[in-house]
Order: sequence, then C-alpha cells, then structure tokens
Amino acid sequence: MSLSKEVLNEFDPLAKTAPAAAEQAASGGMNTNNAEVEKLSEEEEEEPFYDFQLFTKELRDPNAEPIVRYIKSFLHNFQTVRVLWTADEQAKLVKDFKIFIYDKYNHHKPFSELEESRLRNAQEGLEKLIMGKLYGRCFSPCLETLGNDLDDGHKQDLADDCNLRSKSREYRFISPEELDIPNVLSEKLNKLVGLSGRELNKMNHFKAPRDKMICVLNSCKVIMAMLTKNKLENGADSFIPLLIYTILKGNLSSLASNIRYIERFRFESFLRGEALYYLNSLQAAVSFIIRLEQAAFTINNNEHFKQRYESNQLELAKEAREANSAVQTKHDSLRQSKTPHPSEYLLQPLDGAANTIAGKFNHLFSSKQSDNQSGASSPSTAALYDDDNQDIDRLAQELQDREQRTTLEMLKSMFPEMDPEIVEDVCIAKRYRIGITVDILLSL
Repeated sequence: MSLSKEVLNEFDPLAKTAPAAAEQAASGGMNTNNAEVEKLSEEEEEEPFYDFQLFTKELRDPNAEPIVRYIKSFLHNFQTVRVLWTADEQAKLVKDFKIFIYDKYNHHKPFSELEESRLRNAQEGLEKLIMGKLYGRCFSPCLETLGNDLDDGHKQDLADDCNLRSKSREYRFISPEELDIPNVLSEKLNKLVGLSGRELNKMNHFKAPRDKMICVLNSCKVIMAMLTKNKLENGADSFIPLLIYTILKGNLSSLASNIRYIERFRFESFLRGEALYYLNSLQAAVSFIIRLEQAAFTINNNEHFKQRYESNQLELAKEAREANSAVQTKHDSLRQSKTPHPSEYLLQPLDGAANTIAGKFNHLFSSKQSDNQSGASSPSTAALYDDDNQDIDRLAQELQDREQRTTLEMLKSMFPEMDPEIVEDVCIAKRYRIGITVDILLSL
C-alpha cells in the first residue's frame, strides 16, 4: 500500500479544517516563485511583537497590583485546592482564568492604556508566567512518577509518548523512498531532517506553550523551505511524509505530550492560520506513526525489507541489554541514597534559567505584599531587585549567545559550499530564526 493519499487521507488536516494559508499550499502553493518567497519573508517579519521582560515591568507598576493579586490567588488555589487536577480540568481552569484576567486588563492601568500589539504582548506574557509556575503539574512527563494515581488524560499522554518512541525505533531504518518522498530531495535530506528534528526536540527546553509552538513552526518551516526550493509538483503531498520521516529519524522524546500541552494551554485565539496548520500536521504525523504497520510503506523488495527489519530488531535488543545494565549499575551505586517522594518531582524546574525566573516572580509577588504592608519598598529591597534583574538579563543573554552559536555552526555544516560569512550575515539579518534563515540559504 502506498503511503501518500490513500493511507494519509484520514490524517490530513487539510481534509478536516483548512486555514487559508493551508488551502493555498495544498492547491499548488509549493510551486513557489521568488515573489512568494518574498511574501513568506514579509509574513515572517510581521510576527506578533513579543517582549516578556516588558510584561514583567508592567506588572511592577503600582496600578497593576489588582492583576498581581488575581495571579497570585489563581496560582495558589490551583496548587493547593487539589493535589492534582485532571488534564481536562487543568485546561479549563487555565483557559477560564486567561479569559477572566484578559478582561481585567481593560480596567487596570497600565494594561488598559496599551495599544493592540502591547496588549497582545501582555496576554502572551500572562500565559508564559502562569504556565511556567504550573508546568510541573501540567506537563505529563513531570507527573510520570505518580503512576496509577494519574488521571486518564495524563496517562494517555505518557502512553502515546511510549508508543511513539517504540514505533519510531521499530521503523527507524526506513528509507525516504519507502515513505514516497521524492528522490529530488535526497541531496541534503538527512541534514535538513536532522535540523527539523532538533527543533522539535527543543520543545523539552521550554515551559511556555508559545515557546513550544515556535519550535514546531521552526521545524515545519525547515521542511517547507525544502519543498519550496525544489518546486515540487504537488509538493504539499510530501509535507506530512517528511514530518513522519523526521520523527522516525529524530530520536525525539515526549513529542505527544508536548503537542497535547500546546493544545491544552495555548490560548485559542493565538492558534490560527499557519500555526494551526503546522500543529494539525504534526498531530497527523504522530497519530500515523502510533498506528504504523509495515503495510503502510511502499516496499519494492520484501525480502530486503525483512532483512533490514530483523537487523534493526537485533540492534534494539542489544541496546536494551546495554541500557538495562547501565541502569542496574546506577541503581546499585545509589541504593544508599534517599529516594525523593513523588511530590518532590512536581515542582522541579527543567533548568537553572527556569529556576531563576521562577525565583524572580516569587520575589515580585512577595515584594508586592511587603509594599502593601510597609507602604514602600526599602532602598535595600530595591537594590536587591535591581541585582535580580541584572542576573536575569545576564543569564538570558548567555543562553541566547550559546543558542545562536549552536545554530550558526549547524547551518554552516549544512551548507559547506557557502561562504561562512554569508551564512552568518543571513543569521544575523534574520535574528537566527531557523525557518526563514534556512529558506533564504536554500534560495542562495
């Protein structure tokens, strides 16, 4: 059975709901000329204004005190009224609070005086803030240690993560031809698919739904740029197979949980057009792989396919034995150490940066409370807060510089025939945004 059309029909997001941009892609938008490339660049430049630090400054405005109180109350109740809400309850609680607080923006300065772009920024900032604080209770992999105490929604996320990883490993040997990916894409396919997969894996570094969604956009734009460059007839038919190939080759973790997290906690009005199409496409690819069977591939030589399948199974068995041995060794060395209680895992941050930012907001909220009691913050408190801001800014800059260096080196390796200075110039001009940078380098 061929992978395209017949098998993919039920998974194709275009067959269910088609935003205007997706409809254009499906009707021949992949046959892109220079004018369309310029249009893509213009759309990229028109992305919504976003500045999280600006939002934190607005929260420190004395007029924003009621907003801060609402946020503190919501976070406190979310974490104390129940030990753990179901996935559906969490999604509803967060959505309802956003609707409530966005309405309150209209009644309290400085938010009531903001122009449209900065008001949208304040809405994005609120989503990032509350989900950063609640991440350990809402992202299913963070709750894995609770086992049978989990609700069906979180359990299903973890089960799909497991099934997706199992299927990806089972069929990781698949060739592009067996997924009906055109031969014309073979020249740089593995490098581009590798870059696309790394972008998807970056979702695990972020807590905000918006940041995770940006990773999805970057990953999909790498694939779309590949199709655009090669000007394939019916190129849209190759988009989901390329996503499938990316996942099978990417050694990705927690992909299903990340998608569900975006679905639950990204505000609905922020998911539209291009973002919605790419998210639906990724959902389609994940659903397809979870149910993947050998009959879905285009196999020209059954005997050769069987040999490769069996060889991969032997490799998987060997890797499993080595992993079990390593786990046993580690377990033996830690037998005398204290095992954390499951509740200790709930609020563990992913990294030092997230922990520092969480501390900043704890300080923000506690400072507000102190200000109310004393009338004003002392000079020492203000100085401490300035130091905190400098630490955050310095850490953020270090993380950004490291990420940019990694992106630049990766793109240089992908385009070895191109002058490294040109690659760097394009990266700088496009602010290291993977999708549009790859698109421009391909056009060059």
